Amino acid sequence: MTLRIRPMNESDADYEATAAIWTANWPEYPKTAEMYRYSYETRNPMSPSGWLSAEDESGIVATGYFREEADSAATGKFLVYVQVRPDRQGEGIGRALFDGILEHLEVHKPEILQSFTREDHEVGAAFLEKRGFRVSMKEQDSELDLSMFEPAKFAGVMDRVRESGIEILPASELSKRDPDWMRKTWELHGEIIPDVPDDDVLHNEPFTEFEKSFKHPDFIPEGYFLALDGDRYVGMSSVWNRRVKKGEVYTRLTGVVRSHRRRGIATALKVRAHEFAKEWGASVIVTDNEENNPMYDLNVQLGFRPTKAWLQFRKELGASGDE
Repeated sequence: MTLRIRPMNESDADYEATAAIWTANWPEYPKTAEMYRYSYETRNPMSPSGWLSAEDESGIVATGYFREEADSAATGKFLVYVQVRPDRQGEGIGRALFDGILEHLEVHKPEILQSFTREDHEVGAAFLEKRGFRVSMKEQDSELDLSMFEPAKFAGVMDRVRESGIEILPASELSKRDPDWMRKTWELHGEIIPDVPDDDVLHNEPFTEFEKSFKHPDFIPEGYFLALDGDRYVGMSSVWNRRVKKGEVYTRLTGVVRSHRRRGIATALKVRAHEFAKEWGASVIVTDNEENNPMYDLNVQLGFRPTKAWLQFRKELGASGDE
């Protein structure tokens, strides 16, 4: 069969094939065509990106993409990823598609390539290592069985935080009180994000991109919590709906500004979010943390248990795109 590498088009068939191949490789993390369509249609037009497919007479057998890491302070950093239909792996399809992605990427003059796979996926790790990638970070997945969560254990922390003058409100309430809450949340995000562990320092994305997250289908306004010290926004934590897995929600960034750390605010934010999730009808919360991140230790104290771990890979390039 003749393999053809082509840019993906915005068709239902391409989105469905991409979702099917991802889910076949990672059934614990299912995705839908609608999720991929949303990601494509809301991508940052100012950040270079490209989606490609490999197909033969049987149809699409592999998909992949490159995307500038716009939240990284490093210049010329791109995430690259390839996935092959499980029944067609080992035929050189992934290699051909990966080479095609690098060819399309050349015009953007990449300096750093980043990719990922799960720790137990030896084939994926070997594929990347053979191409000069090295592990740069390990992220631990963990989950909380909400039937075992006991917020009463943290009553003392909640009282201390409240008595110190910190108010915790969901976005659904805060948006009625403060018409500028979204921009202030973005500014808070910009204070916190540089301290998030990564192989390069992270910085805030443009506000026009950040505000898109509040239109994401998984966003729950009642589950997005912000901590305020008077009028100042000092912390955030949230739970988001995992629509493809009934009863599951996931946590995104939890953080507190440096001036207010070690006062129990992050714990209080998480307890509020977990209480909401349980009342909302969720049965489990999932999250991930860099393995040495203190936030992981806090999650363990709250009852999270480790599941799988993901490896982040990195390859440094020269000015010409070579090592």
